[in-house]
Amino acid sequence: MRILLSLILTAALLVSCSGPVDRKAVRESIDRQLEAFPESRLQDLYKSFFQDRFGPGHIISDREGALKYIMSELEDAGAISGPYTEPCGWEGNYVRVSLGAINEGLVSADGLTDALVKSAIPVTDDAIVDWKKEWRAILSEIKSAHPGLPGLAEDSMKLDSLLASGQYACHHSKEYSRAYHPHYRIVRREFINDLMKHY
Repeated sequence: MRILLSLILTAALLVSCSGPVDRKAVRESIDRQLEAFPESRLQDLYKSFFQDRFGPGHIISDREGALKYIMSELEDAGAISGPYTEPCGWEGNYVRVSLGAINEGLVSADGLTDALVKSAIPVTDDAIVDWKKEWRAILSEIKSAHPGLPGLAEDSMKLDSLLASGQYACHHSKEYSRAYHPHYRIVRREFINDLMKHY
């Protein structure tokens, strides 16, 4: 009986010590984003980690509509600055591809649309349950590494409310949008080489 109890306690300890994320990789990802985009707020970090888990986040059935939206956004955006590609989150499952890459002739609008459609996956309830656990671990690393992040406590409460209400996607912060004018699409990492083979 004593041996069985010891085994149970050991297993419980191992479960409690093992987290759903690689803490070192998470911290490197946080530092990378804050170095490249210092106006980032907590929701911008959340967005990057969320996109790394879910990509575009839903099935895109209307390819032509997606292409038209890209072309319309390009027309309204004018000049687009910033990196052509940017890995999302701590695993880099997905990559943000700037629409500026189309303007520079590095990718075609059709090619980016095809990659976007292929990258879209359904978001299931079980996946969101797992995501909430992952986000708690990521948030702990953010609070530990960057306790002075502007608006951290308030933004953390807003994200808690978002997730509690059954929502999970969010926009970039006003500060991030104003500073960087983001225009990009999310593509799975394995599609990047073919998409940007002329670059």
